[in-house]
Amino acid sequence: MKQFIIIILVTLTFCSCKESIKNNRVEGEIYIKLIDVRKIISQLPDKDLKKIKQNALEDNQSNLSVSEKKSNEYFKILINNNLLEKPFFKLKLNSGKIINVYTTETNIRKINNLINDLDKENERISVIFEGYKVSNGVFDDDGIFDQPIYVANKIITSEKSKGKTEWKK
Repeated sequence: MKQFIIIILVTLTFCSCKESIKNNRVEGEIYIKLIDVRKIISQLPDKDLKKIKQNALEDNQSNLSVSEKKSNEYFKILINNNLLEKPFFKLKLNSGKIINVYTTETNIRKINNLINDLDKENERISVIFEGYKVSNGVFDDDGIFDQPIYVANKIITSEKSKGKTEWKK
């Protein structure tokens, strides 16, 4: 009977041990990129999005170019973390690093409401969120997929102030 109880306790302990994701407080300023592959993909019809998922998860990628392999690797990270269809924004950290922050529709509305009437030459948007890092991105020569990927569980603050918003075409 003792062995049975010990086995049950050990089993419950192992089953209840789940890797916990540590939320961190991250802050920076909104970075705007006018032409972004991820934004284009997020607006595709479901059938095209399904093709992208299939291609990214395809085992045999030997016939693909290096660039195609890198993009598939990046999308695979998004798919495996259920982020491909989530909205995102770009944030420039104090270190100068630009990150992609995936979040909920509710959180993105807070950001988009500020971006919609933003005067890029005279205003900037500061954001503090609570979340975690998913990946460092995928290094590629073009710099398209090499930005770290974060998930914002909660937008703590988002506010405009005087300044200039950094952006790129």
